[in-house]
Amino acid sequence: MRGYVFLHWSAADPVGQRMARTVKDQARLNGYHRVHADRTSWVGVRGPRPPGVHRPRSDWLVIGEVHIHPDASHGAPPLQPDLEVARWYCENRWGRYVILLRQPDGAVRSIFRDPAGALAAFHWRTGRVQIVASETPDWLMAAAGPTIVLDWSRIHEMMAAPYAAPGLPALRGLEAVEPGALHTVDGCGVALSSPEALAARPFRDERAAAAQLRRRLDACAAVLSERACLGVELSGGLDSSIVGGTLGAIGRTPRLALNTRAGRRETDETVFAQAVAERLGVALTQRFRSETPYSAEAFAATAGDPLPSQNGRDLDNDRTVAEACRAAGIDTLMTGKGGDALFFQMHTPLAFADLWRDRPVRSLLSAHLPGVARWTRTSTWSLIRTARSHRRDGGPAALGPAKRLQVAAIAGGQAYYSQCLRTELVDMVHPLMAQPLVEWALRTPVPMLVAGGRERGLARAAFADRLPATVANRRGKGDYAACFNRQAARNLPFLRSYLLEGRLAAEGVLDRAVMEARLEVDALRWTGGAPEVLAAVSLEAWVQRWEARQAEVPRSLRAPARDL
Repeated sequence: MRGYVFLHWSAADPVGQRMARTVKDQARLNGYHRVHADRTSWVGVRGPRPPGVHRPRSDWLVIGEVHIHPDASHGAPPLQPDLEVARWYCENRWGRYVILLRQPDGAVRSIFRDPAGALAAFHWRTGRVQIVASETPDWLMAAAGPTIVLDWSRIHEMMAAPYAAPGLPALRGLEAVEPGALHTVDGCGVALSSPEALAARPFRDERAAAAQLRRRLDACAAVLSERACLGVELSGGLDSSIVGGTLGAIGRTPRLALNTRAGRRETDETVFAQAVAERLGVALTQRFRSETPYSAEAFAATAGDPLPSQNGRDLDNDRTVAEACRAAGIDTLMTGKGGDALFFQMHTPLAFADLWRDRPVRSLLSAHLPGVARWTRTSTWSLIRTARSHRRDGGPAALGPAKRLQVAAIAGGQAYYSQCLRTELVDMVHPLMAQPLVEWALRTPVPMLVAGGRERGLARAAFADRLPATVANRRGKGDYAACFNRQAARNLPFLRSYLLEGRLAAEGVLDRAVMEARLEVDALRWTGGAPEVLAAVSLEAWVQRWEARQAEVPRSLRAPARDL
C-alpha cells in the first residue's frame, strides 16, 4: 500500500537516536525508501507510485501530490499562522497529500490532511521519537508502536453502524487527523470546510452544473492518470462507465480494462462492460471470482490499520482483481467508486423531500414527483407524506434531508481507501472522490442531481455522448447479494466459531442471539444478511489483531502515558 513514515528525534538524545535508527532500518527492510532526511528527521515512502515529498518552505513538508484547484485564486500561501496556511491549501489546491508544519528543530507542531482524505495521517510519540504515518504495519508497531488501549464504547458504535463514515479509530494512544482538518500535536483539530458552506452556494442552472462536472472530471482524471501504467475497472455500471468514457475523451488508453463476475447470472454485466471497452478501443479482460475459503488468517491480513478494512471484506473480488493487475503489469487501477454518492443513486423517497422543502407547491406539479415515485416504487402520496414529515430544521441554511443523506454517503466513501490485497500491488485511484468533484456535488441540489426524478439523472445527461446507449439508459445493476449469502452459508462453521466465540461476543459488543439467528442456512438464503455478518467479521479480525500486537510489544518500547 502506498504510504509514508515520518520520524523526528532530538539530536541530544542518544536513546531517541537509537530508536529512530531501528525504525529506519526496519522501514528499509519492509520496502520503504528515503525521500527526505536531515539531522533530526527522516521520511520514508513505499508502495505502487509512492508519494513524493517537497518543501515549499524550510519548516513545511508536503507529502503526496498537490494540484491547482479549479477555483484557485492567484498568489502564494501565507507564511503563518498554521491555520491560514491550511485554509489556503484547502481553498486553492487539491490532491492526495498531508502537510507537516514544523518547529525550528524539525518537530511537527501541526498536521493538515487534504479534504478528500486520500492519504491518511496518524500521529504518536514513542519514548522521545515523534512519528507521523499513513499506516500502522506490524514492523512499525513492534519497533515503535504507542501504548494502545482499545476504546470499547467506540467499537460498540462501529458495530452498530458498520457502513457509516469511518470516523476516528477506536484506539486510545493514537491520534488521527480527519480529512480537511488541521491537527495540532496537543490533540486539537479544526475542520476547515463544511458541507453547509458549500451547499449555501448552489447551482441555479442545470446546464452550468453539467458543464462544470465534465470539466472537473476531465481535469481530475487527467492528473490522476498522468505517467501511470493504467488499468480501469469496468463493472458495467454507470459510474465506472463514466470514468472509462472520460479516459477515452482525454486520450488516456488503459492497458487493462477489467470486469469481474461470479458464477450466477445476476452478476454478469459483460455486455455493458464490453460496450464501454469497445469505445475505449481496448479488449475487455474478464475474470471469474474464485471462491476463497473464510479463515482468520485471510481476514487478519488486511486488519492492521487503525480502522477495520472494508475493502478487505470481499475476499474473492480482492484476490481476483489483485491477480489480474499483477498479470497485466499495471501500477494504477482507476475505479468508479464514490459515484453512487456523488451522483445520488441512493434509493430513497427523500429524493423528493428536498424539492418539497424549497418549493412545496411547484414540486407537486413537477415531473420530479412521478419520477421519484417510479424510481422508488412507491406512491406519490407516500412521497408527499415523507416530505412533510421532514420539517425544515435549523433555519433556511440547514441542509435538506436528502442532501444530509448524500453528505453521509460521501463521507462513508473514505472506506474505499482502506487496506486490501489490491493496494499492495497497485495505486487504487478513485477520481469520483476527488475534492473538486465532491465540492461540485455538495453545491448541486439533489433535485438537480436526480433530474426528472431519475437516479443519477444529471450525470446520465452530462456524459450521454461518452456512454453506450445500453449503459446510459439502463435502470438496474449487477447484484451480488445472493452470492454473498450463499458463500456465507458455505462458511458457517468458521463464522459461528469466529463470531460467537470471539472477542466481540465476549465484550458484549456482538448480540449473540441476533448473530446466531443470522448464522443459519435458511436465514441467509431467505432473509440475507451476509454484508452485516462480514462487517462483524472484519471488526472481530481488527480487534484480535490489535490485541495480539499489544501483547507482543516489549514494555521497553511502550510510550509512557505522559507522552501520549
